[in-house]
This record gives sequence, structure tokens and C-alpha cells, in this order.
Amino acid sequence: MARLPEYQGKALFNRKGIPVPEGRFVQSADEAMNVVHELGFPVAIKAQVLSGRRGEAGGVLFAEDRDSLSQAVAELLGKRIQGSPVEGLLLEERAEVQRELYMAVTADPSTRQPIAIFSPKGGVDIEETAETEPAAIFTTPIDILRGFYYYDAMDLLRQGGDLESRQMLTLANLFTRLYQVYREYDCKLAEINPLALVVQGAMALDARVDIDDDALARQTTLDIDFAEEAGERAATLLEIAAATIDEKDHRGTVHFVQTDPDASYAKTTGKIPVGLDAVGAGTGLTIMDELVPLGYYPIDFCDSSGNPVGSKFYRITKVIMAQPHIEGYLFVSCVSSQQLDNAARGIIKAFKELYPRSGGRPNIPCVVVFRGGWDDVAVELFREHGISDGRWIKVLGRDTTEKETAEIFGALYREWKKETGGL
Repeated sequence: MARLPEYQGKALFNRKGIPVPEGRFVQSADEAMNVVHELGFPVAIKAQVLSGRRGEAGGVLFAEDRDSLSQAVAELLGKRIQGSPVEGLLLEERAEVQRELYMAVTADPSTRQPIAIFSPKGGVDIEETAETEPAAIFTTPIDILRGFYYYDAMDLLRQGGDLESRQMLTLANLFTRLYQVYREYDCKLAEINPLALVVQGAMALDARVDIDDDALARQTTLDIDFAEEAGERAATLLEIAAATIDEKDHRGTVHFVQTDPDASYAKTTGKIPVGLDAVGAGTGLTIMDELVPLGYYPIDFCDSSGNPVGSKFYRITKVIMAQPHIEGYLFVSCVSSQQLDNAARGIIKAFKELYPRSGGRPNIPCVVVFRGGWDDVAVELFREHGISDGRWIKVLGRDTTEKETAEIFGALYREWKKETGGL
């Protein structure tokens, strides 16, 4: 999922005629002071992070004058909200809100079609409303071939109860435009929460827009930095780099996400951070289950499928090994028809560039397990290039289980730690 920050989501809304408060994106106190000349006071200062419950975490402040604006900007910039650093702010006019509603169009996996959602209870998480007051949520499915029309939106809004006729007309118009955003930009979710009723009509006070990862090739104008399965946090630089590996090359796929980008979780739980690559997600999960009880924690999850070419394995190996906190590396394949000689050639090339003085022999504990198609060729390639002779690498074949792999890595790590002190 590629989630847009609020200011970019509001830019899309604005293109489709959905009213939003006048605002500007800033990244410094000087920029904020220049912008406030245009906007005037009072203003809202909103941290631009990809995490929920931002307001509860102190990520939305208000300013009535230059002094309070300066104080708010200083407080928010550099602040961490649910683990995400605040690197930018949205300054916008503060609206005089009469009422807050909820409106969204999202994908419904159960029916395999979009669904429009409306609630007269806006301003809080829709999940919270669903739990505490499910009768306040109204939905209607959308036939993607037919579309979502003005009268469809009116039928949905009527279920919400106490809206005035003029308000319903305004909201129905906004609903159809929100659906245009959803369709045109290949969204999984286009959400306004809260949708505020104001003197002028209605206005999107917040914007959540999630783009389908598989459609990003069609959305080049959005300039999205994304990470698959990164959740609500922003993509890391390594995740962004890994995401480019499959661009314009569909010969197999490589997926990479950092489960513990700064190794803080591993360190606080007393685990040793390691890098992990796997052929097949199931194999990756299984080897993780074997490593964690032994005291090791993979700080990334990476798997490949569809028989990637060697160049993809080369690039993803460089990405995994670029994680500064790792004290080891594992590559483990499942028993599949994937050409493991491609994987071997890519890993060997990466190792030779990473460790040129030793001819590709690593200086941290590494275990490489080839099981499946061309696995004997893969093992032989490591022998021919002399990497198998390295002190801190074990190249294993098809008879090795995940449990044995973890135990072999553990023994190698302990030897490495004892002889080198971890340096």
C-alpha cells in the first residue's frame, strides 16, 4: 500500500473540486512565517506523518499569533509520532466547524468491488465508531462498470438521518467527486475524516488516500515513495531503493520490508539483529521462527518469487547488507523450481563488491542454503568462486532444514563473536 501524506491527498481532492482549507506544506520555521502572511491567523499546524491517531499524539496544534506559531513549529518539527519522525508540517486556515461527518470509498475484498461509506459520526476512527455505535455507519456497494452517481449518494446520505436537504445536495456532489478520486488514482481507500459542515457548505479537514501498489506504474505524476507492507509509517530509504528493483522488469519479483529499521526492537528485547533473504514467504517465516528462540532477530523480511533474474538478487543482497545494524546474513530457499543458480550469481556478485579484498568472503557470519531447482549448480558456483572457503560463511544444500540452518548459523555466530569480538 502506498499512502499519501495529508497535504498530497488534499491536493488530489482539490483537483477534483472537493473543498479543502487553504494551506501550505512547510519544513522550517522560516517557511511557516512566510506562509502565515498569506493565510493569516488563526492557523492549524499539522504534523505530516503516515500514522493514525495523530491528534491524540499531539501532532495537531493551533496558533493565534506569530509567537504561538513559532512555538508550535519548534515543538512539532523533529518530534516522533508513533515512531515516525515529523519532517514536514501542513499549515492551513482554521475552519469554523459546525458538525463533523465521515465519508469514504474503499475496496471491499469480500464482494470484490468498491463500497461507499457514510457516517454522521465523524472526527474519530471509523473502527471505533463501528465498535461503539455500528448503527451509525451506512454503506452501499458500487458496481465499478456502472459507476457511482449523484442519486446513489443521495440514497446513502438519506440513511444518515438528520441532514438538511441543502446539506445533502452538497454532500452528494462531494461523494461523487470522492469516487472520481478513488477511480482515477487507483485507490484502495479515499477517505475524508472529518468532513466538516461549515458556513460555506462542506470541507475536507483531513485526507487519507491509499494507492494500490500494483497500479503505481500508472500513477507516475504522484511521485510516490512507498514500501510494500510498511504499514502506516513512511518508507525507509532502503525500502524505497528495494521498490525500484522490479520497475520495468517483470522477470520475477522481489519484496523487501524492514521489520525493525533501526534495530531498536531487537536491542530492547536482547536479540541479535540479522539480515534475511528467502525464496518464498513461508520459508522466510519458518526460518524466523527458528532464529528468534535462539536469540536472533531478522530486522527485514525479504522474499522472492516467479524466478527472478540474477541482477535482482544482486541488488536485493546489496540492500539487505546495507542495513548498518546487522551482525549476520542468511539466504534460505524453499524447495521450488526457481533457478537457484540465478540467485547464486547475484549473491556472489554482491559479495565480491562488498568484500573486494577477500574475493567476496564476508567478514560477518553468513549462511546460504540452496534447496530446489539448480541447487547443486548454485553450491558449485560458490565453490568455484572461492567464497565457500571463507571463514565466516557456510554454503548448504537441499538436505538442510530450517531448524538445522538456524543452529548452524548460531554456532557460526558464536565462533565469530569469540574470535573477532563482533568487529
